[in-house]
Amino acid sequence: MATVLSLVDVVSVVLFSVELYHLVAHVFILCGIRSLPRKDLVRVRLYFLLDALTVFFTSFLFTGKLKWLAVLQILQHLFYFITWDKSYMAKRIIDWSSLEWFKSNQKPSLQLDSTLGTLFDVCVHAAMMYVLGEQMGIFSILVAIFIAQACVYTILFNPKLAWSSPNNVPVWVQKRVGKLALDHS
Repeated sequence: MATVLSLVDVVSVVLFSVELYHLVAHVFILCGIRSLPRKDLVRVRLYFLLDALTVFFTSFLFTGKLKWLAVLQILQHLFYFITWDKSYMAKRIIDWSSLEWFKSNQKPSLQLDSTLGTLFDVCVHAAMMYVLGEQMGIFSILVAIFIAQACVYTILFNPKLAWSSPNNVPVWVQKRVGKLALDHS
């Protein structure tokens, strides 16, 4: 007998997939696995809004759980969205997340604020996945994981997009790499 997914199941799968995609993307940045040239990071300002909206939908509109945590994450992301590439802190997180960071003499230095902020974001997305997973069946979770994995490969490992491993940057992406906006010494 075929199982028909309800609207709640579909929304759960979509939100879980997007939360997992955010988590993986942040871990890749945090661990230096994949990144973008600074000029491309500046152009993806809307990502911070999408990231915050995902947490808002999961926490406030769908599960009703962890609202206090969602508020902290949303405020953090709204600050970066509003001040993107204008404020010192926004420029700092853009620099730290960029391929330029790995080419600079700043790479060995620990940027505690950027590291902890990104780690906080990873934890928020993991928490949102947990509260979503509490109301999902194993089949729905597996479907969501498959969708998130497909998105990771389609976006973060797409050779036509500028996402690159800092240790293996294609020539066309190297041409997009410029300078950091700030002196981080």
